[in-house]
Amino acid sequence: MKRRTWLATAGAAALGSMLAPVRAAAPYPNRPVRLIVPFLAGSAPDNIARTLSAELGRTLGQPLVVENMPGAGGVIGANALKRAAADGYTLGILANAHVINVHLYQNMPYDPVRDFTAITAISGGPTALVVPADAPYKTAGELIAALRRAPGKLNYGSGGKGSIAHLAVEALLHQTGTEAVHIPYKGATEIITAMLSGQTQFGMPVLGTATQYLRNGQVRALAVSSSARSVYFPEVPTLAEVLPPGLVLDNWSGLFAPARLPAELTQRLFAAVTALQASGRLDAQLKANAGELRRSASPSQFNGMVAADTARYGKLIRSIGMNGDVG
Repeated sequence: MKRRTWLATAGAAALGSMLAPVRAAAPYPNRPVRLIVPFLAGSAPDNIARTLSAELGRTLGQPLVVENMPGAGGVIGANALKRAAADGYTLGILANAHVINVHLYQNMPYDPVRDFTAITAISGGPTALVVPADAPYKTAGELIAALRRAPGKLNYGSGGKGSIAHLAVEALLHQTGTEAVHIPYKGATEIITAMLSGQTQFGMPVLGTATQYLRNGQVRALAVSSSARSVYFPEVPTLAEVLPPGLVLDNWSGLFAPARLPAELTQRLFAAVTALQASGRLDAQLKANAGELRRSASPSQFNGMVAADTARYGKLIRSIGMNGDVG
């Protein structure tokens, strides 16, 4: 090809490429979305994640693949979420251990507000003071009396240091002036199995985690940590009723992404969850698991709630002397 002809051809090709319409980016999502759950399968956040993975997958047109990453009270999974790309392809279901841990771990790898995008609250529910069904304690008062008679002789389990179950029991012990030995496990479901095997004598898992065992008659609930009785177990009193002034702890779960998720993706995911909640399908799953009720919040409202709970739990943890306990 002659030089003049080659230059003309190359120039025409370059001009054509400049004038051609820019190819639009593929719509979100165009591949599966990773959904991190920093807790064991069967926990309340995991149950929520399983429902979302099925329902939101249909709405978004791509599967949401649940990945359980338990350990360190949720820190391991939350840190993996923080380090992911903020492109909407890695999301997480975090619970309020997310705002508790920052006050307990001495070297936290993230800030619970600054390093995440809070998309929306999904559900919430109380913890439950539970004992094995064959335990001699019929009421919360009887359990506290036993703790007073034998300080440090009874064991309780939690889903790990910094978990809501850990904080709940420590707050109760502080309020009642009693002592017990803490045995941390890898996840919330092990709180129940440890009691049933005789390793521990009581615990305060979230109500949703204990539900199937309550229904099967394997454990007994002595009280719940909500301000009002549970609609699922109305026969169980609140802690305020049996041990005034009581203790109110609400274990929420919500949808998060890494920090700086684009606003349009945040709003799209929020709208998708809102539509799912309006359909009633999520409520049906919550009812099946029990213990949890629907929570709704816009991204800005949820971000404010996370910030407020970070401060609230910090105050509670300092008041009972748990700060600096972990890590």
